[in-house]
Amino acid sequence: MVFADFQAKQRQNKQSAIVREYFSKRNGQALCLSDDQTFVALLRNSIRALGVSRGGLLTMVPDASKLIRYLTESFSEYTMPVLFIERVLTETGDTSLLIRQCKDSFPELRVMVMTTTADRGRLMLLHESGADNFIVKPISGVELIEKMAVTLKPPGVVRMLLDKARSFIVKNIGKEALKISTKVLEVKPDSASGYVVMGDALRISGERAKAQMAYERACKYSSDYMEPLQRLVDLAREDGKKEMQLEYLKRLDELSPLNAQRKVEMGRLLVDMGNTEAATQLFDTAISRVYKDAMAQVAAMTEKIAVSLQDSDPVQAEKYLRRCLEIKGKDLTVDDLTTFNQLGISLRRQGRWEDAITEYKRALKIAPKSEGLFYNIALAYGDGKDFETAARSMLKALSLNPNLPRSSPAIAYNMGVIFSHGGYTQDKALQCLEIALELDPDFEPAKNALEKIRKSMEEQNSSPV
Repeated sequence: MVFADFQAKQRQNKQSAIVREYFSKRNGQALCLSDDQTFVALLRNSIRALGVSRGGLLTMVPDASKLIRYLTESFSEYTMPVLFIERVLTETGDTSLLIRQCKDSFPELRVMVMTTTADRGRLMLLHESGADNFIVKPISGVELIEKMAVTLKPPGVVRMLLDKARSFIVKNIGKEALKISTKVLEVKPDSASGYVVMGDALRISGERAKAQMAYERACKYSSDYMEPLQRLVDLAREDGKKEMQLEYLKRLDELSPLNAQRKVEMGRLLVDMGNTEAATQLFDTAISRVYKDAMAQVAAMTEKIAVSLQDSDPVQAEKYLRRCLEIKGKDLTVDDLTTFNQLGISLRRQGRWEDAITEYKRALKIAPKSEGLFYNIALAYGDGKDFETAARSMLKALSLNPNLPRSSPAIAYNMGVIFSHGGYTQDKALQCLEIALELDPDFEPAKNALEKIRKSMEEQNSSPV
C-alpha cells in the first residue's frame, strides 16, 4: 500500500512537471470559455499551485463570439494556448462547430472540452470536430493536472518526424514524406498516424491503391481513430466509387453516430444508388438529431437566463429552469443534472429545501450514481437542520467520489460543515476542512470551522468520565 502511494505520488509529480514545463518553458497560456465558476476556480488554483511566476497564465474569454480574436492575439504574442471550453454554448448553438472553426484556424491549438457526460456518442462527435481531450465534471485538481499533462506533453521524436512529413505533403512533395513515414513505421510498425501520413504521401504521388491499403492498415491499428476512415471516404469520393464511399461512411457513423451531416451524405448516396427508402430513414434521423440539438440550444439559453436571475430573483429563476426542463420533455439525460442542481439552488434560496430535495431525487432517477446530487441533497437537509440525514447523504457522495472534497475549497468546506454536525462524522469533517485549507490556505470560514471542531474535541477528551 505504501509503495502504491509512493508510485502514485511519483506519477503526480511527473504530470505536474509536464504542465509546469508547458507554462514556464513553452510559453503556455490557458484560455477558458466557461460560466462554471467552480471549475474556473479549480483551474486557477491548479495552475497557481505549479509555482510558475509568469503572469497571464489564465485568460477568461467573455463569450464565444470573441474566442477567435482571443486566440489570434494569443498566437500573435507567441504564446502556445490551450483552450478549455464548455460543451454547450448558447451563443453558437453547437460547440463542435466552434471547435472545428478554431482548429481550422489554429491547427496547433490544443482543445479540452468540459462536459458533464461521458456519453461516447457525444464525445466522439466532439473528438471528430477536433477536441484533444475531455474533462468530465466534477473533477479533482489531481485529475485535472493528469488530463492536462496528457494533452500538453511535448511531442516525441515520432510525432516530430510525422509533422515534418506532413509539411512535405502540404508542399506536394510526396517522395520525401514517404521516406520519413517509412522510417517511422520501421521503428514503430503499429503507428496508426504513421500509416495515415504514408497514405497521404502515396495519394499525392498518384499511387491510390497503395494509399487505400495504408489507410486501412491505420484503421487496423486504431479502431477508434477516425482520420483514416475519413481519408478513405475522400479517396472513394474522388474515384467516384459510391458503394465504397458509403461503406466507409457507415463505419464512421458507427464510431460517431450523432453526426447529422454525415447521415445526410449517406442518404444522398443511397438516393443516387436507387435506395430511396433507406435514404429517407437516414434523412429523418438527421432531422430528428438537428431538432434535438436546436431544442437543447433553446434550453441552454433558458437556463442561462435563469442563472442570471439566481441571486436577484430566485422565484423567476425557478420559472425559467422549470421551462428548461419542460423543453427537454422525455429527453432528459445526465447532461441535464446542472439544470436540476440550479433548480434546487433556486428552491433552497426561497427556503423550500424540501422541494429542492424532491427535484434532486427526481434527477437521481436519471443519474442514480451522481455524487453531485447526493452532495446537494445533503446541503438541502442541512438547510432543514436534519444533519443526521444530511451526513448520510454526504457520506454517499463521498463513497461515489472519494476525490469530491478536492473539487474546490468551497465544496470541501461545505462537506466539512455537514459532517461536523453529523455527530458520528467528526473525523470526516476534519479531513474535509483540512483539504479546503490545503487548496486555499486563506479560506477563513474553513479556518474558523476547523478551530471550532478541534476545540470541541479537546473539551470532550478532557471532560471527566
